Amino acid sequence: MYASAFVLGFHGCDESVAEKIFAGKEHLKVSGNAYDWLGEGIYFWENSPTRALD
Repeated sequence: MYASAFVLGFHGCDESVAEKIFAGKEHLKVSGNAYDWLGEGIYFWENSPTRALD
């Protein structure tokens, strides 16, 4: 059980893409790669910005 409801997650995208998403001009794209661990989806990595960029 988590001690806090706050979870810091990282998504591997360029800063320019993140700014467009936050501004509502673009949406995150679903990943459908054969190597995706959990299948099709949008992935965030908890406490791991380096892994998110991978």
